[in-house]
Amino acid sequence: MTAKRRLVPLTELKELFDFLRQEGFDPAACSVDIRADGVAVSPPATTPGNAYDAWKAKDKNRDRPARSQ
Repeated sequence: MTAKRRLVPLTELKELFDFLRQEGFDPAACSVDIRADGVAVSPPATTPGNAYDAWKAKDKNRDRPARSQ
């Protein structure tokens, strides 16, 4: 099988992106995995992350003391 035949056809990708837009997904925000046997799409994560992400976000917004000279 040649390399060109292993690629997913452009028409299939266009149909996929049109379908995602029709269903209300933003294709730019989704994770798209293009493989030789087809295309897999994962929607963006809706959870804020794990405990470390929550701590890091809280730590980023706290007031920091001035550096001593």
